[in-house]
Amino acid sequence: MLDEPYRWVEAIRNRREYLEDQLKSASPVVACGYENGLLLLTTTPGQRKLFEIYNQVAFAAIGHPADIEKLRKAIIDIAHVEAFNFSARDVSLQRLVNFGLGPLMKTAFDEIFRSPYIARVLVAELDPRESRETFYTIDADGSFGNTAGAAVLGGTAQSADAALARQRKEVADSSGGDLADIPLEQALQQAMECWAVARLTAAAGEENGEIDAGRIKACIQEMGGGGQRVEAAVLDRSLPKKTKFRLLSAEELETALAPYHP
Repeated sequence: MLDEPYRWVEAIRNRREYLEDQLKSASPVVACGYENGLLLLTTTPGQRKLFEIYNQVAFAAIGHPADIEKLRKAIIDIAHVEAFNFSARDVSLQRLVNFGLGPLMKTAFDEIFRSPYIARVLVAELDPRESRETFYTIDADGSFGNTAGAAVLGGTAQSADAALARQRKEVADSSGGDLADIPLEQALQQAMECWAVARLTAAAGEENGEIDAGRIKACIQEMGGGGQRVEAAVLDRSLPKKTKFRLLSAEELETALAPYHP
């Protein structure tokens, strides 16, 4: 097939369509800053989707659980090799993505005789050297991009863009545009609403319409009745230890999300 470039291009196109179809119904991941660090939020039927990678680096993904686990193990291994060969200070998000996870996922996508990773990945670093590199999102084909302040991993590009736009608007209206100034409870509520916007946008497909507060609240309530649970984690710079990652307790989530209960 490599001798027939048109067949290879067709195979890659089919591969991309297959991955889009597999990932379009995935539950989004929303990440943003808050006053003590970074927050990541999603929903899951059971298996975890938010993990610590190395001290101030967190990992989240949507897609096939087995592929998520393979990628999580791969980035942990890369981080520890970096720390061993150089130092803990050299374990940066930029190196982990540019020289590690990005090429790994691209290789799997391009080699049409093997299965690609059915996954999209979000990684976050607390207090990176360059503020614009706080979040990286990596697509199933290995392409990646970085943002500061907030990031959304969605089943479709349209749903992720809609949720991110809402996140930035909400914070601009409530705190003058600085994502890092909001308290954790407010960040949880805004992240949950952005999750709902991404979910509703993905369900609507190509239809564009106003998503009002009533639809957002209904979407969050339906999530609770559909066997899903909220999973949230923070990279908290106030923790008095090297690792800054912790999962939020059920009590913390219950308090913050009480306004959305029926």
